[in-house]
Amino acid sequence: MLHSTAWAFSVTFISPGHHDEAYWLSATRAMQAAAQQLDIQLEVLYAERDPLQMVNLTRAVTQRRHKPDYLLLVNEKLTGPAMLSLADQAGIPCFLSFNQLTPTQLQNSGQPRQRLKHWLGSLAPDNAKAGALTMQELLAQGRRHFPAGTPLHVLMMAGDHATPASTERVAAAQRVLAAHPEARLTQLVYGEWERQRAMQQGLWLLQRYPQINLVWAANDEMAFGLEEAIRRGGKQAGREVLLSAINNSQQAMHERQQGRLSALAAGHFMTGAWSLVLLYDYQHGHDFADEGLLLQAAVFSAISATQALRFQQRFADNDFSSIRFKQFSKVANPALRHYNFRFSTVLD
Repeated sequence: MLHSTAWAFSVTFISPGHHDEAYWLSATRAMQAAAQQLDIQLEVLYAERDPLQMVNLTRAVTQRRHKPDYLLLVNEKLTGPAMLSLADQAGIPCFLSFNQLTPTQLQNSGQPRQRLKHWLGSLAPDNAKAGALTMQELLAQGRRHFPAGTPLHVLMMAGDHATPASTERVAAAQRVLAAHPEARLTQLVYGEWERQRAMQQGLWLLQRYPQINLVWAANDEMAFGLEEAIRRGGKQAGREVLLSAINNSQQAMHERQQGRLSALAAGHFMTGAWSLVLLYDYQHGHDFADEGLLLQAAVFSAISATQALRFQQRFADNDFSSIRFKQFSKVANPALRHYNFRFSTVLD
């Protein structure tokens, strides 16, 4: 029997983000809250947006004398296979979170637990849903906001060319856009997830295409940069130009509440915490394989202005300790038939 001061097992998470980056900070805080409740000793190492550093950190962990029980990895910038291979060679059970392997990568690496015997599986958010939800809401707001018959000219800003989170969101948003002939894509550009780059691109694009009245962004940091570009161009987000974003930062929630963001989807920052729930069950004898090894969870929800206010009030300062993580575990709840990781379950 475990004492309250003893950890059931240990997990090292290689974060691709900056240590002070809003999204990865909230993701880490959610994981820390889950780890505390599940008796998991969690270590977080930050790659500071350097793909090579992700691989180097993984290698360093595999060479330790005292290795963690599990490695939690992210297929950011397509680094997944290299890290999975290192973990497998070291005999450390590993799990992919946030980004799946691409189909090509999966073909080369094989399914979990086959060639890479220590690769247990993966959990990724339904990024396509996030892209579709935000584009649908942005177009709906545009039809309501502008006079009837106003052409809708859309600027889209993706994250990068490679990361599944970017490509899946963009593809789904484009499918929605293609189904609405009253709206037209002006240009698709890549902001590399960064606020400053997005602002610089936005300044040039909004000047070149003054007819743009809808702006879709693949995350919140790029949306904030685009919002600044809109402001510098003498217009206001939420009025002359409608703007969407994906993510859960306090600023994003505040701007959705205030109306400067016309559409917002959030929830995938919880993916790391949900991955810890799956590892908790696996460690305690209930293999998540009964639902699959390459899991894609419905974690995203469209966020209304009212829900944005509720999020700010409930999770101020990225404190997610009020979420009862054990209620999502099949070990703790034997009657639970399916994992339910929807963001709405913790928000309502």
